[in-house]
Amino acid sequence: MDDAELPEGQMTAAYPLGINVILACVSGTIYAISGKCAHMTCPLFTGKLEGYTVTYPMHCAQFDITNGEALSGPVPADIEHKIMSPLISKYMQNIGKLMNHVRMESIQTFATKTEDGCVLVEV
Repeated sequence: MDDAELPEGQMTAAYPLGINVILACVSGTIYAISGKCAHMTCPLFTGKLEGYTVTYPMHCAQFDITNGEALSGPVPADIEHKIMSPLISKYMQNIGKLMNHVRMESIQTFATKTEDGCVLVEV
């Protein structure tokens, strides 16, 4: 893809050689991680990028965009601080207690480089 198509602080899905990858531009560097959440292989492109953290909205799992490390989830401990209705917040808190023992796996990262204005991903 053209590197101009990936603005700072944004992420997008890409499929080099058919592999589901998320590309994100943070502080001028382009990162690539697996496009599948480690919990249930759901698509991460529907998530939200905040700084170096991508959050998958369905399970609230969080990953470091620089190295694929699982930072939390599924259902992080501070879920009650997220903006949602009180009923959903209470439900998610209870789910968080039930899933407290579930260990989230880190996800794969891919090397990237920009060449002649194009983002290249090594898969």
